[in-house]
Order: sequence, then C-alpha cells, then structure tokens
Amino acid sequence: MRLFCLSLFGALACSSAAMACPGLNMSSGAVTYDAGRLATAQSVSLTAGGENRLEQCGLGNLGYGQFRSVPDHSFVIAGNLPAGLTLAVNSDCDAAMLVNTADGQWHFNDDGNGSLDPRIDIPAGAALNGQVDVWVGTFAGGDCAATLQLAQQGAPLPMAPPSTGGGMAGVSPPPLPQPVPQPAPVPAPVPVPVPAPVPAPIPAPVPAPIPAAICPNPNMVGPSLNVTGPQLVSAQAYVAQVGGQHEVADCPGIDGWGYANEAPSFTLYMSQMTGYQFTAETTSDCDPTMIIRDAYGQWHFNDDGTNGVQPQLQIDGSALNGRVDIWVGSFGGSTCQGTIVFRSSAAMAPMPQPGGGMAGCPNPAMQGAVVNTTGSNLYSPTDYALTAGGPTDISNCGLPVAAWGSFSAQPNYSFFLSGMQEYGRLEIEGEASCDTLLLVRTPDGMWHFDDDSNGNLNPLINLTNTQMLNGRVDVWVGTFGGTCPATIEMETWHS
Repeated sequence: MRLFCLSLFGALACSSAAMACPGLNMSSGAVTYDAGRLATAQSVSLTAGGENRLEQCGLGNLGYGQFRSVPDHSFVIAGNLPAGLTLAVNSDCDAAMLVNTADGQWHFNDDGNGSLDPRIDIPAGAALNGQVDVWVGTFAGGDCAATLQLAQQGAPLPMAPPSTGGGMAGVSPPPLPQPVPQPAPVPAPVPVPVPAPVPAPIPAPVPAPIPAAICPNPNMVGPSLNVTGPQLVSAQAYVAQVGGQHEVADCPGIDGWGYANEAPSFTLYMSQMTGYQFTAETTSDCDPTMIIRDAYGQWHFNDDGTNGVQPQLQIDGSALNGRVDIWVGSFGGSTCQGTIVFRSSAAMAPMPQPGGGMAGCPNPAMQGAVVNTTGSNLYSPTDYALTAGGPTDISNCGLPVAAWGSFSAQPNYSFFLSGMQEYGRLEIEGEASCDTLLLVRTPDGMWHFDDDSNGNLNPLINLTNTQMLNGRVDVWVGTFGGTCPATIEMETWHS
C-alpha cells in the first residue's frame, strides 16, 4: 500500500510540473494577420519573463531561459506569406523567445535581434498554416517590459538599441556556456599537378598507290619473225590470238582503246623496207584491234579498217627497218583466234613540184633528210640548212593543231633522237630571209606549230616533254608563199 501512495505522489508531482511548463492549447485567443497587414511591422507590447525553466520542462535542448505556461501572444495567418514571417523582440533585459508553429515544431532564440534580444524567422508553408504560439521569457529569470514585432520576411524591422542593463538589478545571470574552441582545420594538401599525357600522334593514313596501267611493253619480245620488203610482196599469213587483259586507253603514246596484253603478239625484225609500203591486217570473229610500234618508237593504232570491224594499218617502210612489235588486241576484252596478214608493196616515188617540195599535206609516213643525233650532241647549238616553203596550204589539211602557210608533204628533216630525257627542253628556231613558219611532229604523235616567236618573222618552238622526244622528230619549214633558203637551229637546255 505504501508503494502505491509513493507512485501516486510521483504521478501528481509530474502532472503538476507539466502543467507549469509552456503548454500548447493554453492560449486565451489568437490574433489574425494577413499579408497586407504584415507588409509593415506589427508591434505587440508585453512583459518578458516567467517561472518555468526550459531544462525542467524537457526543452533544455533548445536553450536556456524562464517562460510562463500560457503563451504571451498567439496568432493565425490568413492567406499565404510567400516569403515567411519574422518575429523580433525589443526589451530592457536579456530576453529569450520560444515559438511553437502550426506544424507542432519548437523554435528558440536568445540574442538574434542584437543587444541580448531574440529574433526568429519562420518559413512559409505548413509552419504558418494554423495557430502559432509565442512565449517571450528572460534568460536569467525576472521580468521586464518588451515589444514583440511581426512582419513578412524582407520587411524592415528595427534592431534593438544596445542594452545598458543585463537583466534585473541584483540578479546575476548564470555564466554563458563558452564554445569549445575548434582546432584549426588542417589545410588539404594541394595535389601536385600531373601533366596530362600527350596522346601519340595518329599517323595520317598513307593512300594506297594507284597501280600504274599495264601497257604494251616494247621491252618484252613476242614470237619473232625475220622479214624483208621484197619477201612481203607475197603476202604472209599467221595465226593470231586475239584479245588482251589490260586497257590501253591510259597508256602513254598510244592513241587508242580496247584491251591488249603486255607482251607483243609478234616481234618482226625487218630490213630492206625503204621504198615499200607495209600493210598489216587482222581478221577474226571477235572485234579485234591492232597496235604497231615501229623501228623508231612511234605507236600506230587501228580498230576498224577498210574491211568493217577488222583493223588495218599501213606504214611507210622507211620507218620499219629494225625491230617492229605488233599487238593484236580486242575492243571489248573478249578472246578468240584470228589471222594476221603481212604484205608490202612498192611505194610510188613522189613527184617533185615546181618551186620545190612535194604536193600534199605534211605526211609523217614520208621521211625527210635523216639525222641521227643525241641530246648531248645538241647541247652545242647545231644548224641545218634547207629550202623553206611548199605547194600546199596546210590550213585545209585538218591537222590537230592550228596552223597555216605553205608547206611540202615531205619533212625537211627527220631527226632520230636519243638521250633526250637528260635535258629540260629542246629548242628549235628558224632563220630565213623570208617570212617562215615551223611545224614539228614528235614521237608521241603530237603536232607543234609556230609563226613569229623568234622575232623578225622567224619561228621558235620549245619542246619540254623531253622523255617523249626519244625517237623520230619530223620538222617542216614553210612560208607565207614561195620558197627561200632557211636554217633551223637545234639546241638542248637543262632548264
């Protein structure tokens, strides 16, 4: 029974202490504020103080001070305060403030408004959505006059002037807890900068070399025959394999098309051909083509001769004394077996025309005065005498170069050159007492013409593709009418 009485006494004591602490739902009434009213500070006069110490009410974790049980001011916010609410106290003593917001949370401050007076900012939202209770107490007990000010956050609120008191006279507040000094933070070590690795350069891809065209190759030898001009007066026929694996359209010096093999179909060693016209003709069931490289390195091509799609080539025999290579190809790359016929016929001697020269357009099948020389020999300027002019107006000859003047059909000179690749250019210039013109055909089949580039109505031609000058170079010197003695000078240069 004694034990029961002690327990009951303890319960009554606890109930009495709880009733003596700042309590919820003890407000005698709440004031309503709206945003417009709180745009300026609202003041409430009251007396700070109280008999209940926070640490005895289970609120010691909030701070120190003594407060009444009943709130000193209660209010409700009508509408919303987007910026929140500020509560500040001005007093003549060391005041403290305790607030319980509408969401049931406790807030405490002691000296936030300066001069030992408190200040609390309440956020917008649930904390202001209902009744808010405010207690204004004192830090060390006793009481004093105070003013509570309320305003929207951001609205001006007067700060409390410095206090000359420190609470009630004769009452010494307990010493403030001194903050434990915190050790100075150890500065974080500055990492040593690590240079970013320089990436290895990515090599630019080397383009794959474009393979050179595989062309008819005069350094290779085909099935060989030894023939002469007189022998070929009786036509000779041979079996020929028609076709080829390589396109010839991009092969230098060959103005042709279709397909041919690299090695010749035939290699002829020819002699006694001067004074004869040589004819080669191929027949087969697959469209054949024919390529001939004469003894002076000039290329000849034909696709369709006088006999339909069967090729035929006729070449002056004077260009055939020596090795002659023949390729029998095909237009579309097909292969078949065919027949090739070689024959020669006596060439008619050209009839000299009055006034010098032979009638007809400049004819590379005819041969002029033969000169065998080299690029090295021509490094020293060399003169060659001739008679300029002829009976034919070449403007009507359809040459693949713009040309005019009177020329003969036969070249004045046929130069057989070698070692020309060692030099940068070959200079050919004319000198005469009349107005002369210069026409040149090089081994690659190109025609060149000039009128007055040497001054004083004399011609000059510079040939720079010297690798293509190894072989036969034909030179004609014409006039603007009639004939006259003339000279051509040949000279090689390194530049």
